[in-house]
Amino acid sequence: MIRSLYYLKAMGFNFVDTHTNHFEQVQNFQELKQLVSSCTLCQFSKTRKFGLMEPKIKNAKLLILDVFGQKSENESGILLNSKKGEKLKHYIYQILGLCDEDFYFSYLFKCFCNGKFDDFSLQSCLPFFWSELKLIQPAFLLCLGEYTFKSLGFKDYHILKGEVFAYKNFFIMPSYDLDFIEKNPSYEKNFIQDLKKIKG
Repeated sequence: MIRSLYYLKAMGFNFVDTHTNHFEQVQNFQELKQLVSSCTLCQFSKTRKFGLMEPKIKNAKLLILDVFGQKSENESGILLNSKKGEKLKHYIYQILGLCDEDFYFSYLFKCFCNGKFDDFSLQSCLPFFWSELKLIQPAFLLCLGEYTFKSLGFKDYHILKGEVFAYKNFFIMPSYDLDFIEKNPSYEKNFIQDLKKIKG
């Protein structure tokens, strides 16, 4: 049904997106987690063992957003429970002095997607993140990678990478994702310099 509506919209038909309106009415974090854990809008719900969200809301000024979780996170239900996650936590602690409880972490895709995703799945998942963002109310949003940045509706990643700018009631900065740094280790220094801008 939902897929058919998207096809009709692409053909020029207009319809009331009650699904999006519903997410705008999410009242609390536990309600959002329940919506994620029961979502069946795309095929990735079939591979979900745990919804890839923090276990509880945090009073954190920094929100870090990446694209998708790892298999170990899906198996354990613990975010950043992976080699890549440990590396990110190391950067955040060494550069910003922040422990796990001091920042909030999120994925665009709330279900394990095994590194494969499409626009339909993204559009199904984005309302979850916007609700999450509204509940967390961070002072700073760090977007890891070009795909993450563009998925939020922004353009010119290569121009804005490493730049801090105001958006609504918080600051945002796009930077490299850790997969990119692993493949291009010479850019690690640039990533570290970007993190230092968060510290001020």
